[in-house]
Amino acid sequence: MNTLIETKPRPGALNAEARARVAPLIDRLLWERTKIKRSTLLFGDFCQGLQQLGVPLGRVSIHMRQVHPLLLGRTMLWLADSGGAMETGLEHGTETDPRYLDSPIRRIFEGAPPIRRRLEDPDCPMDFPILHELAAEGWRDYTMCALPFSSGPINAIGFSTNRKGGFSELDIATIEAALPVFGAIMEINYQRRTARTLLRTYLGPKTGERVLTGTVKRGDGEVIEAVLWYCDLRNFTPLSESLPVDQVIDLLNDYFETVARPVKAAGGEILKFIGDAMLAIFPLGGPGPDQSCGACWTALQVSEQALEGMAALNQRRRAAGKVPLSCGVGLARGNVMYGNIGDNERLDFTVIGPAVNQATRLEELTRDLNLDPPIVFSAELAAHCGRPTRSLGRFQLKGIAEQQEAFTLA
Repeated sequence: MNTLIETKPRPGALNAEARARVAPLIDRLLWERTKIKRSTLLFGDFCQGLQQLGVPLGRVSIHMRQVHPLLLGRTMLWLADSGGAMETGLEHGTETDPRYLDSPIRRIFEGAPPIRRRLEDPDCPMDFPILHELAAEGWRDYTMCALPFSSGPINAIGFSTNRKGGFSELDIATIEAALPVFGAIMEINYQRRTARTLLRTYLGPKTGERVLTGTVKRGDGEVIEAVLWYCDLRNFTPLSESLPVDQVIDLLNDYFETVARPVKAAGGEILKFIGDAMLAIFPLGGPGPDQSCGACWTALQVSEQALEGMAALNQRRRAAGKVPLSCGVGLARGNVMYGNIGDNERLDFTVIGPAVNQATRLEELTRDLNLDPPIVFSAELAAHCGRPTRSLGRFQLKGIAEQQEAFTLA
């Protein structure tokens, strides 16, 4: 009999047999939960464990919603013949795709009980497009159910077999007996991965990893030598007052994505977006060309790439009838405190030091002096960058007691 939901009560003895059958797998999962970090490996181990217990699995898929700036969710697929599990990310917008809307996954996400389809039965209702695909591939039985997490999201997990006669009642009971422990272990992995994703997104990869590994107390940090890289958008105030809010947000996103791309590609750490400005650091590391400071050389190259990106962006904006954008870049090299400051319960992981103020004030000179390219940097950076430079003279910068010599590229 095929129905959308099979709710026939299962004998207590069968449930007890299933729990006894799955006990070795549960013990193994609990033992390995701290050793296996990758979710695909955890998933593959779970599927192979059920196979070893005699459950005739051929295809298993997990569909998990994500808290991620780019991805709505991710799907993992395990095939018995492939030797492992594969993972695919699903971008935001997938929730409006007809394949998702007309799928058992959506039903499970919305709280439906388990769905079972005996595909080898001539009377099996083929009410989801995926069922036609599974039947064409030779699968004889298919079931999908929820894999709930205590934190809230309901995920979906589907099982298929090509064994004649499909899953037995003991097979289904064994799967159900294993899912609570497997779900709890997957949730630990999910929470760890989500935490790392959010920290990378909001703090940056290196800073986020420091917080994740315990640098969380106010005052925690270290003094490092780095190049401070500061980029500011020109004429943002009149633009923000003349454009609708949604266009202002799109404008900022286009701008930030353009200037951030070369910073990330070169290994810089974006610390914060400040209104229409971006602050990044390049910690001093190995040497650059001709034994120059690698961070200084890289930061200048990134500055040029960011401005080239802005030129390309402006071509697209002009073609679309939009106002072109301009920005300037200020750079300084020096010692900064890299760590936590703020309130006891609300901290900011950032950099503090004279070089930070110096970089922001030098950027202002790109506008005052109408430079092309609009890049200004400190004397210390000029001395170590390995590039031909040109002095712009000495300037009294706001908030800095002594006059500073400023440089640009020759």
